[in-house]
Amino acid sequence: MNSITQKIDGYWRQVLYEWHHWHNSVTARKREKNFNLWLRELSDNPPDVFIGGLGAWGGVRHHLLAIKKYSALQVELVPNESLLQKISANHLEHDFNNQLLELALRKVKAVHSNVYPWFIEWYHECQSKGILWIHTYHNHYYPEFGKDGILEAWQVAFNKAFLQVAPSADVKLSVSKWQREELLREHGIATEYLPNGVDVVACDEAKAERFIRKIGIKDFVLYVGRNDPVKNPVEFVMLAKQLPEHQFVMVGGGLSSDSLRNEWQVDIPSNLLVVGALSHWEALDAIAACSVLVVTSKREGLPTLVMEGMAHRKAVVVPNEAGCLEVVNHGEFGHVYQLGYVADLADKTLQALADTELGERARQRIRSEYDWRVIAPKLDAIYQGTSFAPLS
Repeated sequence: MNSITQKIDGYWRQVLYEWHHWHNSVTARKREKNFNLWLRELSDNPPDVFIGGLGAWGGVRHHLLAIKKYSALQVELVPNESLLQKISANHLEHDFNNQLLELALRKVKAVHSNVYPWFIEWYHECQSKGILWIHTYHNHYYPEFGKDGILEAWQVAFNKAFLQVAPSADVKLSVSKWQREELLREHGIATEYLPNGVDVVACDEAKAERFIRKIGIKDFVLYVGRNDPVKNPVEFVMLAKQLPEHQFVMVGGGLSSDSLRNEWQVDIPSNLLVVGALSHWEALDAIAACSVLVVTSKREGLPTLVMEGMAHRKAVVVPNEAGCLEVVNHGEFGHVYQLGYVADLADKTLQALADTELGERARQRIRSEYDWRVIAPKLDAIYQGTSFAPLS
């Protein structure tokens, strides 16, 4: 490289460095401005409860949003959906922790953690300042959550927070009876049972016709779930192959014909349509449109998806794992198959397709036990520091 080329190269390296420095400074100022606006809004209209963290996905995300929707108290998600588009949970932790703690000390009655370790540790700090701390256990990470049974470092870190820090909470809740029993038996953690709920109102607003128009198919068996080892999508593909005379549809993040072929080494049969990611509202439309909802998960806490299917009066087919078994009461309100046995899954799916009676009874179970309009008042009582009658 001659001297002229070296000078040009050095010049552009300096320009690039200065641009990155400027860009990072502008981004940091924007984050601070957005955070301060949110903080000012909260100071003008202080919440009763901080609940976090909203960066969660799937059923936990729906759980948090439903609490805000159905609580009679002023509940603020940390970060809320608008702020989440502009500031990550990581930046909240490292850049704005002190301001959040100061606001919590001045304003809120209770803090409620669910998933992220930082929220658990931060709420532990709030507790030390005299604020009521509630923690809800959903599911910690079992080997089934990892590829080839090996958990990633972040999953190990989450488990550590769930099992070592969260037990210090003033009130500890389990979303399922099986989980309450396991936490006590395996980890010595005593919890109260307050189930995960389902937004029946949102289910009733879904429109089957919208999804049918979207895909051009009626009368299909549905899978909803992300491309994840614990959700076990490959078993649904094998089911479609087993029943070529029926139509099957898969929806969920990371799902495509290519991802299923490349990651799961399965060919996609002609009777299976893979739609991919949908919004929650679109997924509810899909559930409303399907003939049968099939769940193939290896582990669930208390699955929102199964409850949504039941709220839609659908015959559901679920594996014989603890969370699913609890929702369908071991087969009373749904069809149960032996996980890993596709022939049994096919048989139970055919039974569900022929079932004309189970749907209404299943919906009544949801309305009486799992509707957020039933659960939210019990949670509000906890937030206000009053006792509630534990559910059996």
